[in-house]
Amino acid sequence: MKHPTSLLLLLLPLGWLGAPPLGAQDLSLYGSVSREGRAISGASLARAMSPEEWEGTLAERREKWREMLGLSPLPERTPLQATVTGVLDRGDYVVEKIHFQSSPGAHVAGNLYRPAKITGKLPAVLYLCGHSKGKVNAPYQANPRWFGQHGYVALVLDPIQLGECQGMHHGTYREGRFDWPSRGYTPAGTEVWNAMRALDYLESRDDVDGEKMGVTGLSGGGAMSWFLGAADERVKAVAPVCQSGSIERMAVDRATDGHCDCAFWINYYRWCWPDIGALIAPRAFLIASGSEDVLWRPAGYRDVAHRIRHQYAALGVPDQFDLVEDLSPHGYTPKLRQAIFTFFNTHLKNDPTPVRDDVTDFVEPEENLLVFGGTLPSGDTMMRMDERLVQAADIALPDDESQWRTHQQAALARLRETTFRNLPASPAPRLRDILADGGTRDGTTYGTRVFDTADGLTLAVKTRQQQPHTGTGTAPTILFAMQPEARSTFTGGGASRPPFAPEFPTAGVEVRHTGATSVGPGYLWTLRRVYPLLGHTLPERQVSDLLAGTALIRRETDGGPIAVYGKGDTAALAIYAALLDPEIGEIILENPPESHTRPETAEFLGILRTGDLPQNLALLHPRPITFIGKIPPAYEWTKRVYEALGQGDRIRVVGSAREWRPRE
Repeated sequence: MKHPTSLLLLLLPLGWLGAPPLGAQDLSLYGSVSREGRAISGASLARAMSPEEWEGTLAERREKWREMLGLSPLPERTPLQATVTGVLDRGDYVVEKIHFQSSPGAHVAGNLYRPAKITGKLPAVLYLCGHSKGKVNAPYQANPRWFGQHGYVALVLDPIQLGECQGMHHGTYREGRFDWPSRGYTPAGTEVWNAMRALDYLESRDDVDGEKMGVTGLSGGGAMSWFLGAADERVKAVAPVCQSGSIERMAVDRATDGHCDCAFWINYYRWCWPDIGALIAPRAFLIASGSEDVLWRPAGYRDVAHRIRHQYAALGVPDQFDLVEDLSPHGYTPKLRQAIFTFFNTHLKNDPTPVRDDVTDFVEPEENLLVFGGTLPSGDTMMRMDERLVQAADIALPDDESQWRTHQQAALARLRETTFRNLPASPAPRLRDILADGGTRDGTTYGTRVFDTADGLTLAVKTRQQQPHTGTGTAPTILFAMQPEARSTFTGGGASRPPFAPEFPTAGVEVRHTGATSVGPGYLWTLRRVYPLLGHTLPERQVSDLLAGTALIRRETDGGPIAVYGKGDTAALAIYAALLDPEIGEIILENPPESHTRPETAEFLGILRTGDLPQNLALLHPRPITFIGKIPPAYEWTKRVYEALGQGDRIRVVGSAREWRPRE
């Protein structure tokens, strides 16, 4: 007798269906990321702020939001150089073809729709496009045209990298630009700055009422509507379309795979969408979503809307917020559009009459709407916004030790407040097991320490020690992170173990994405892109793992001396572990990368705002630094700092790891 399918499903263990049994914990990197996503979304606006708390924290929260966009401090508002290159008269409305410069040489192109006859100042709507052909795309023509035909001034902008706007928003998504997180840069910051300058332009027009400006947009333009509304209080009505969700859904659904970089911010403070919504409050806010959107699922946007609704109620303005959704995929429907049009009429025109008409089917030929006539400005600086928007630290060589101490303290505090603010409060891990891996006839013994990290991973430390100890004094234990490409980490770290003299005990930490937690390219790209949404990067998490392993070994050796070693990719991990653990006595570097501005160098959130690798390494002063082989050119800067402070001899070079000996 064959079981019906439904009965079979009841009889099968839950694990057979792709989900862990109830109460089980997914110990994979994906499981860890999913738990962190849930924690962030669960904590976001979990309790509505009182009016007093909301008001008292508003300025600080807005500045934090701008910081996460790379807009703190705001760039200089340079002359817009706004230019109208042509006008289309379409009877009841007019289209102006316009461009302006959001910063010198960075051209933003758009079309402005307005009524043909204007007798006074009108409300304005900034329309932000998703990632297609920009303003010439049929849906992106239709919406601002409706506004222009119904008594608004509506400006539609091309997003960067599309239409007639240059620049790049596919950095980590397609171009491997993992220097962007290190810079603290997201193209969302460029898009929001372009939009803020568009508001500047609208305010300057005689036909615009600067007290009645709103923003809306679909897809990527929906995200920018959220972001702009939170960053700039001049926007009085905000209506994002099909771009509302939660950090939890991004992590669990792996939906980051479907988004380019400008959909997200550098999440130093571990915010979720409700926190952004709390900055838009108490202004008019409408979320419009399609319930069948594969990227922004109902479980995400409904929960976000629920939390924001409570905040509006706590501020005494429940009618200022609403959610409208339709049974549809990613995109517009008549229901969504009419709700949006009614929303803007209500809040910018004081006319709540439900809108019954819809956009027209007319499509303006693309060539008619081009601002630059098919030839884009040469040398456009929008391509360099990743360097211009967020300023890297410019650190001078010190004149004296007092000056350096002041900088050192401030820089270390900044690293802990931003780049490493989400490290565990205590690096001490929970020891799970100790394994004796065996020994050799020369007295060398190998072991494994298995431990749990604060975010739910199980990792290991592989130790190697010669017994009895043949050196003099107390030999330091040399800590190192396993190399990600190491095929095996057995017996003290295998090929990852540096060839130090046998009398020096070593401990190799299987930081995440090495050893048993290695992931393949099918998830590594996702992991590196989702971690910044959790307030982390993969290398920052590896530093946390290295610190946990260091704490474990220190506990076993009763506080004995520890040196940390890094080679190539792991050298950056060693540098920051030493900076964050002042009890590490010495750092040993072999072939370290020279700059976080290089995309192939390990990424850390906003690290360049504090300093580049040579400047940050100098923060170790006066602890000794040993280079194996040679000092790379960039690190001559570090050496000059030590020399300026009278301790140049504390930086040395040895020919090989085997030649290394601890400093006297």
